Amino acid sequence: MSTDCPVTRAWRILGKPWRLVIIDRLREGPRSFNQLLHSMPGISSRTLSKALRELQSVGMITVINTEKGHLYALTDMGKDLDPIVNAVREWSNKWLSKTTNNEHG
Repeated sequence: MSTDCPVTRAWRILGKPWRLVIIDRLREGPRSFNQLLHSMPGISSRTLSKALRELQSVGMITVINTEKGHLYALTDMGKDLDPIVNAVREWSNKWLSKTTNNEHG
């Protein structure tokens, strides 16, 4: 596949660990770092921090500053991933065993 391939370009971001899970959690609305961390058992704070920085740098999420700290939220670019996240969820429900480590959904 050429580096020009749209799937390759998307996979360079979305194919990294936890990226789609973060997008899925933020579909529920803006979340703090700790809310995200606690909603994803198994992710380290370092990995989450790195993933959030990368998703922000490509424009999929934004940071909202509040009096109590900052929250992470999806941008329109991130929200456009809804059909993909839904398709992954449906595929998982159809093909992966319910006894598989299914922590959300």
